[in-house]
Amino acid sequence: MTKPGILTVVIFNFFPFWNEYALALVLISSDKKKTIPVGLANLMEVQKFATDWAVLFAGLVLVLLPTITLYTLTQKKLTDCMSMGGLKG
Repeated sequence: MTKPGILTVVIFNFFPFWNEYALALVLISSDKKKTIPVGLANLMEVQKFATDWAVLFAGLVLVLLPTITLYTLTQKKLTDCMSMGGLKG
């Protein structure tokens, strides 16, 4: 009975950590060890005046793939958990 609730908490806690930008930018000083959002921001900064849209959108797809995959795999359980809270008895 608690599996949907635990799954919801795991999913809602995964998204902020996956998209963490400010903390990773401050704490990681090595150029070789970067998170995906920091690398994507650096890619945007490098291409500031001559934007290569194909490379930029490829990076955006790489950032979105794990989030979309996790959501599609757990969509049924997530919606069951949301609707279970409104049932009585």
